[in-house]
Amino acid sequence: MIEPLLDRGVVSIDIVARQIGISRQTLYRRLKSEGVTFEDVLEAKRKQLAIRYLGLDRVPVKVAAYKLGFSDPAAFSRAFKRWTGVNPSLFRTA
Repeated sequence: MIEPLLDRGVVSIDIVARQIGISRQTLYRRLKSEGVTFEDVLEAKRKQLAIRYLGLDRVPVKVAAYKLGFSDPAAFSRAFKRWTGVNPSLFRTA
């Protein structure tokens, strides 16, 4: 449910809950029972897609940033470095 919402830049627990037909609180409780938060799930999906976009798909960094819902490429680059330990351009050369 999260992936199609990312490039629109409007990903929230409220929107995802509504799309799957449950209340925000129910989704929150279900995620909590699994030991994760919505933010954890969102971050994990962004990381997974970022690695795919930059690795296999060879999407430009700027395009990947916006497809993942980041406000600008610099914010994406900081997040990518936090996730992987390297900046996006070094990741591509590895």
